[in-house]
Amino acid sequence: MLPLAVAAVALTAGLAVATFVKAFGVGFLARPRSPEAAAAHESPPAMVAGMVVAGLACAGLAVAPTAVLPAVSAVAGAVTGAGPAVTGAVTVELTGAAGALSPLLLIAALAGASLLVVALLRALGRARRAREARLWDCGAGPMTARMEYTATSFAEPLQRVFDDVLDPVSDVDVTHVEESRYLVTAVAYRRSVPDRVERAVYAPVLAAVAAWGRAGRRLAAGSVHRYLGYGFATVCGLLVLLVVTR
Repeated sequence: MLPLAVAAVALTAGLAVATFVKAFGVGFLARPRSPEAAAAHESPPAMVAGMVVAGLACAGLAVAPTAVLPAVSAVAGAVTGAGPAVTGAVTVELTGAAGALSPLLLIAALAGASLLVVALLRALGRARRAREARLWDCGAGPMTARMEYTATSFAEPLQRVFDDVLDPVSDVDVTHVEESRYLVTAVAYRRSVPDRVERAVYAPVLAAVAAWGRAGRRLAAGSVHRYLGYGFATVCGLLVLLVVTR
């Protein structure tokens, strides 16, 4: 099981990195493709404050889980009668298991190492003179928004790897000139990745529910005589059931 678990964790980590690269690249490494995007501005302070509070809560629980885990463990132990499963003020220690972990000390060590690397780079780079140069553009001139990576461009390599799993649908529509089939006026390319779980699981269930609803609509035709017949048949069925079961 260990190799399978390691492979699953590695695949999850790789997909997470690719997702964050795609999100960051689309949001911060591209020119605006519309006037609305060019005029984008920060959200109101109230909305930013809500995200900041949520982010600080997540960061606080990650850095100092011992501020919450012992209390939660004590409550869970009191309910189950098994005793607290986590102990320690700075270091997280599992009861009955060897080993401990201190996220606070680990993050402090990583922060110190990062500061040391930045200081060394700054010390070694003082002798070099910074120069500004235009980005490499293959000699085609300044890049426009149409020449940049899109979200589909970032995801395309992963889609190639998981083509058999994702089963994407591609459609190319080429419009030719009426006088000549060798001249093209427009090319429309559409690519979609439908959800296979939705198509294989949810779509049949929703279709069955819709069919059941259509059948129920036919039963409720608005006839009072039919409704009375439904009630009479139900009462008769209940009487027969009571006679059979007693």
